[in-house]
Amino acid sequence: MAGRGVVSRRQSTSTAPTAPGNVVMQQAIVRPDHFGRTHPDPRDDPPTVVLDPSRAPTEELQQVGPDTHRIPTVGVQPAPRLGSADPDRADPDSDADTDGIPLVGPPDGGADPDGRFLALSTLVGAVAALAGWLAAAHLVPSAGIGDAQLVVSLFLLVGGLAPMTMRLVRSRPPGHLAWLALPLVVPLSAVVGLGCVVLVPRFGAAAGGPGVAPIVGLLLVALGCAGWAVLSAHDIVLAAARKPRWAVWRTALLAPVQVGTLVVLCGTAALGAHGVVLSWLAAIGVGVVLGVAAVPVLARRAPAPAGDGPSPIPAAISLVGTALLYHLVPIVVTVRFGAETGAAFFVAWQVFVVVDLAAGYPLHALSDAVAREPGRTAELVTRARRRLLIVFLPVIALGAALAGPLLTAVGPAYAEAGDLLRLLLLGLAFRLVVTHELGVRQALVGGVGFDRLQLFSAVLVLVVAIALPVTAAGVSELRLAAIGYIIVQVACAAAVLVIPAARRTDVEVRAP
Repeated sequence: MAGRGVVSRRQSTSTAPTAPGNVVMQQAIVRPDHFGRTHPDPRDDPPTVVLDPSRAPTEELQQVGPDTHRIPTVGVQPAPRLGSADPDRADPDSDADTDGIPLVGPPDGGADPDGRFLALSTLVGAVAALAGWLAAAHLVPSAGIGDAQLVVSLFLLVGGLAPMTMRLVRSRPPGHLAWLALPLVVPLSAVVGLGCVVLVPRFGAAAGGPGVAPIVGLLLVALGCAGWAVLSAHDIVLAAARKPRWAVWRTALLAPVQVGTLVVLCGTAALGAHGVVLSWLAAIGVGVVLGVAAVPVLARRAPAPAGDGPSPIPAAISLVGTALLYHLVPIVVTVRFGAETGAAFFVAWQVFVVVDLAAGYPLHALSDAVAREPGRTAELVTRARRRLLIVFLPVIALGAALAGPLLTAVGPAYAEAGDLLRLLLLGLAFRLVVTHELGVRQALVGGVGFDRLQLFSAVLVLVVAIALPVTAAGVSELRLAAIGYIIVQVACAAAVLVIPAARRTDVEVRAP
């Protein structure tokens, strides 16, 4: 198809001779495009002009436009803390008016040196308590140890749960929290302690001692619960004020006070179980006096926590899980199986608690490492697991081998608990997997996953202790409880291996 009025100047292909230089004007063949439009005549194109690029005017453009949203690099910032937003913070990379987007990180975690110091304080307290109970085992009969640990475990259980009430005022500055702690936790803890004595009169009888009016034991239990609640609340205030290392020093100071008072009251005055309870009350009283005098001063100028930042107060589910596992289990065993059986179980259980806390403490460094280098999360998680197993599996094996001789050295009444301790340590070997997963969840997905897994494990162990039938077999009967504990830990380890939080690679960013 040829367009009209369009010709082509080309050499003729005819065989007829033509004059030199003559051309034959023929119509050009112009094909339409796929829209049916004919192409323009190429002879109408303007001549090409070559420009000199060196003389062309240039204009420098801004790297970041004025209406863009800059996403900062994910990492640890000294201020604000991970998980908080600071929209007024200046952008060091651009002068443009940009809006900052909050850092993406765990809602309750990331780099958390406060939690690491509080965990160290708990570990130091557990080691000191184990040393005190071993000393008491040489000075007090096993039945007295069973009664005393029943009361002390109640102190730690009720007082450890008291900081839940401080979540009502968690937005207040630490200086205010230091003064609000006493009216918040003391009345409630004392009332709960009194209620426990009313429900289980054995608490009051063990605290007051023989030949003492029941009201004395009632008051001692209330004082112990309220005092330990104050110490727990002071730990929270120190963490909110960014001075948690003072909690470690206070715990290290109270340990010799408790052991020294124990030696005087039980070794010299021969007060038995009552002396053990009084030694704990003396240490708690010294800690309360020091805390009331020092904590308000230390927290006086600390700023209020950010509204969207992590709270220094542990979640209620975390406090409940820890209290059930460490303190309520020995109470249930002693109440159901008697003081002597409960004493042997308690000594073995304290060894388990110390090793469990020691295994969990290094994993607090995992949160810091992941916050510093989020791109190496998988490598850091693998390295933490390898270190945990390399360090603590030999410790557990050594403890299982020496369980019998060690408990025999404590006293003849505790020697038969050697097999019980071996079974608990075997379960602890499987719990290392759970402990590692707790640390990973705390570092990656925040405290909710950590707390749920801890509570689930504690509830299962408690169910085993409650459901075990009571017979006259003594300490050997508790082997079934230890076997149930192993089954629980194996089940929890299998669960966390099936759905590990460390393999979650998707990152969710909340919409503004």
